Amino acid sequence: MLTGILYALLLIGGFFIVFAVLDKKGLLEKHNLELSGPLLLWKTEKGKKLIERISQKKKFWTAYGNLGIVILGICMAAILYLVVWSAYLASQIPADSAPSPRLIIGIPGVNPLIPVWYGILGLAVAIIVHEFSHGILSRVADIKVKTLGLVFLVVPIGAFVEPDEEKMGELPKLKRDRIYSVGPTTNVLLALVCVLLFTSVFMGAVTPREDGVIVNGVIVDSPAYDSAISWGDMVVEIDGERISGLDDFNGVDVDPGREVRVRTLDDEHDIYSGIVVSALIDDYPAEQAGLEVGDVLISLNGEIIRNVDDFQSLLDDTVSGEEVTLVYHRLNDEYSEYTVNVTLADKYEGFEEHYPRENREEYKGQGYLGIGTSYMGLSVWDSDFIPRLLGSPFEGSSGIGEYMQSGLLFISLPFLGLSPLPSEITALYQVSGPMGALPSSVFWVLANSLYWVFWLNLMVGLFNALPAVPLDGGYVFKDGLTALMEKTGLGSETREKVVDGVVYLLALTILGLIMWQLVGPRL
Repeated sequence: MLTGILYALLLIGGFFIVFAVLDKKGLLEKHNLELSGPLLLWKTEKGKKLIERISQKKKFWTAYGNLGIVILGICMAAILYLVVWSAYLASQIPADSAPSPRLIIGIPGVNPLIPVWYGILGLAVAIIVHEFSHGILSRVADIKVKTLGLVFLVVPIGAFVEPDEEKMGELPKLKRDRIYSVGPTTNVLLALVCVLLFTSVFMGAVTPREDGVIVNGVIVDSPAYDSAISWGDMVVEIDGERISGLDDFNGVDVDPGREVRVRTLDDEHDIYSGIVVSALIDDYPAEQAGLEVGDVLISLNGEIIRNVDDFQSLLDDTVSGEEVTLVYHRLNDEYSEYTVNVTLADKYEGFEEHYPRENREEYKGQGYLGIGTSYMGLSVWDSDFIPRLLGSPFEGSSGIGEYMQSGLLFISLPFLGLSPLPSEITALYQVSGPMGALPSSVFWVLANSLYWVFWLNLMVGLFNALPAVPLDGGYVFKDGLTALMEKTGLGSETREKVVDGVVYLLALTILGLIMWQLVGPRL
């Protein structure tokens, strides 16, 4: 990673040096180019006539600008909450899980989560509609647009519309705030249009080629880990039993501790059967008793554990403080058998400490081992999980908390490796209805493009809504604070100092919270 960053810095440094030399020789001005720090600006008057024509419907754009102020306020509150929440989460994660500095930079090719071509498309659309919106509202307010242009940092990274700044400062606050608000608002509204097209028109046409379960993870040192089965495989049969979904997978009626035939869409695998310990909570009964990730559970109090449903049913019949006898096999010891006596913890208390969102009143008094489990070491999704996740992200949500959680999950698809969808996943699905007329490759390129136009417009809109100058939200916040201070009776010079101080402090605080996400876990 350090080598890549070094190359990037050398490339940017070389870019700046070359154009700095050209600037000194007076060659940039001849081609409407201007150096601003390490950034190269290309200015043009092309596009001004288009902005002029669009801005003629002044009543519509004035109403749109008023709506923009409301939307910007909502976005400002949302992004502030997310920044504070993310900074809090950063203090809870270990150093080895700290995010890379590249994740903060929303540039395709630099940020590893943003695919280059989809990222360039999404970022270009986001910046163009953002800046054009500013230009249109500037003309509605009779502010002259001096130039339009592109911003380069080796490659094009942005666009701009340059209004008459002196005239902007003379505008009434409401007119000025319409101009500032409309950029982020257009980004957010375009994001909503794209997400509706993506979820309903595109993902609504996607269905599984065959019912089964999709492997989304293989536990290290588990029986499945030694097989050729991998992420993206679809399991359709185990030991001759048809697997149509999670219910079938969790209820496989096979004795633990013997080799079974697992059939995927493309291959067959022989895997040691049984419920596998996939996770252990420190200082809870299973970990204290010496169990390890990858162990295969055989029986509990003499009752055979054949599947996930068996295991959960047996635990549901226990109580906290009860001593149980657990038999398990360990792969690293060639499936040697171990027997341990374990005193169970309280399930409600365990969930309250580690999984409070999933806690239930009925867990009080139930026995708890403090482990996660998976059959044979395979973590799986239902075959219709992907279409549901992408096509109906809020299905089953109730209450603002669950809707926010579902929304964040949908936005997090790049972090889950699900956008753009890899070929291993798309190969498991077919496209039906009118969209089925498109070649599969074209369908998925269009679908992925819509998602990334949505994603980057949302990110650009929310980022610019932050109440930190020189972002749009910062100027609107400053105008709002100035209006409030005018009612205090303080002198204009005092008011200006207070406003500038608050705005400056808030900008530093936001910057600090963002940087904390990189630095905090590493301290």
